[in-house]
Amino acid sequence: MKARSIILAALAAVVAAPAGAEPVQLKFANPGAPTGHVSLKIITPFAERMNKDSNGTLDIKLFPGPALGTFPVIYDRVINGVADMTFGLLGPISSQFPKTMVASLPFETPNATVGTQALWRVLEKGVIADEWQRVKPLATMVFPNAGFHIRKPVVTMADMAGLKFSVQSRLAAEGVERLGGTPITLAVTDLYQALQRGTVDAATIGWPATASYKLAEVATYHLQVPIGSEVTYLIMNKDSYARLPAPGRAAIDRNIGDHFAKNIGEILDQVDEEESAATAAKPGQTVAKLPPAEQARWKERVTPVTEAWAKSTPDGANVLAAYRAEVARIAAAK
Repeated sequence: MKARSIILAALAAVVAAPAGAEPVQLKFANPGAPTGHVSLKIITPFAERMNKDSNGTLDIKLFPGPALGTFPVIYDRVINGVADMTFGLLGPISSQFPKTMVASLPFETPNATVGTQALWRVLEKGVIADEWQRVKPLATMVFPNAGFHIRKPVVTMADMAGLKFSVQSRLAAEGVERLGGTPITLAVTDLYQALQRGTVDAATIGWPATASYKLAEVATYHLQVPIGSEVTYLIMNKDSYARLPAPGRAAIDRNIGDHFAKNIGEILDQVDEEESAATAAKPGQTVAKLPPAEQARWKERVTPVTEAWAKSTPDGANVLAAYRAEVARIAAAK
């Protein structure tokens, strides 16, 4: 019955398409690196699938780089109609999405595949839906755990003292502070120069961004520790979506959802594995993990970050419980 309903819906969308109508042009902003993994492996194929699946009703045009806005402002640019769709980082606007930031808490997300699916399910079930009322969410993307990409070795917590760490969100800053480092908020596009000039000693970010912004050229020690995940998003202007002909809306809706979340996570995890291995194989580069006992110390030290978040965030305890339940459910199904 479900398959039959999908077929009937698709046929109805085709019938609803205005004969001979020009495709609706949509501007898809991507402030990230145009040749980065997210751009080439997620955003471009996603736009192409929607165009192809729309029965000629959509013409989605990609605007790579800051042409329509940088990461800190691109969310508002979509709400204001400057862009119809965008990829963005939640960190710069995290104060508007305190519940959604649950996926960025330290030691909560095992990998991108589990995290991306879990966060999307929490959104679909309404647990955090109130934070996304101003836009049409297309995906909530949880990157692999951010590690530390450093100019010198960090082996124990004591080595963190006195070092300056770039961070992308308040929660990451709190985690770094708990571990003894000094957090400095920087845009991802500024990380290369900041590391090169010594403005910061380390970048707190995942491997996909490390590769896209070539940070291994200016950092030689890479510590893989689940200090937290970067949360990003794909969204659409609600009015732009509402104005679309039925086949266009159907094409978008068919290409988002749990299957898309799983696909995004798998791509990010593959990039994470490939880039960490490739970096480790290069001369002069070290990719390290904490010994189990030391990692347990780090986890204990940053636990107050999660506890404080649960208390200060509206309905935080329930959001955290819902996210953890989805993480456990997805991990158990693997």
